[in-house]
Amino acid sequence: MTGTAIDRSLLGPLERRGFDVRVKHPRSEDDLARELRGAVAYLHGGEEKATEKVLRSAGHSLKVIAFLGVGYENFVDVATARALGIVVTHTPGAATDSVAIFTVQQIMNANTRNAAHLGGRHPAWRSAEDLPRELSACEIGIVGLGAIGTRVAELLRAFGIKVSYFSRTRKPEIEAALGISYLSLPELAARSDVLVVMVPESDETKGLIDFGVLGRLRKGAILVNTARPAVVDPHDLHKSMKEAHVGAAVFDGFYDENSEIANILVGDFGDRLLVTGHIASHTREAMGRMVSRAVASIEDVLTGGAIDRSPGIRA
Repeated sequence: MTGTAIDRSLLGPLERRGFDVRVKHPRSEDDLARELRGAVAYLHGGEEKATEKVLRSAGHSLKVIAFLGVGYENFVDVATARALGIVVTHTPGAATDSVAIFTVQQIMNANTRNAAHLGGRHPAWRSAEDLPRELSACEIGIVGLGAIGTRVAELLRAFGIKVSYFSRTRKPEIEAALGISYLSLPELAARSDVLVVMVPESDETKGLIDFGVLGRLRKGAILVNTARPAVVDPHDLHKSMKEAHVGAAVFDGFYDENSEIANILVGDFGDRLLVTGHIASHTREAMGRMVSRAVASIEDVLTGGAIDRSPGIRA
């Protein structure tokens, strides 16, 4: 098992079956490859990448990878896992409320420029334009209306905020239930004071939020990305912040710290960035649900149980 802040008692079902559970913190691809040799299961709760090299070096003993969360494709070479007969599981829905509430909190933090925001600096209201707005006076756009995006919309509507959304699949029933509007992505950007990015990273969504979107935002808009950083093009984000289309940007997890553009963004706009370390799903309750489901999926695979072919299980 990898990761931190995991309740060891939740691993009890595996230990009672006689499995030796080891908690590791690999620092490199070679570290992970070495730790997985001889392992029959891998509970992935960290930020490491299970590459083709890692999976092939594990040999034929590895039967299942249980990923905490939903974006497993960015951390596990699924094609190699499939070729080797390794089952990959994940935990959809386990952290919906945690991530949604965290996202709404970050919208508020960025809007008020509170002391915890922007490197701990206290805000200086130099003009009327600098003052925060009441969120009920703002229009908020959500890109991606899956379970988390829907929950974000529900929470925002409780504050009387006008919400619109874009999704590859339109959701008329949710529109009617919550009183929200569907717009194309360019239209959504043009009408948003706050743009919330809530789509998973994939080949289709990488760089989806580019200057064609950011450049249409209302001047000084807030960008909140609690999905994966790569969904927002970093070069176009820099251009948009330079031209003041984006007044503040919020990320839960940032671009590779060794990348040039990441350093440029921080150097040029550090006082307008709010970055947390991929912690949106890290509540006691969400972590408990994710670990319990991961453990159950490992038990199913290793004991020959009937694998539930639900969205949480991938062959």
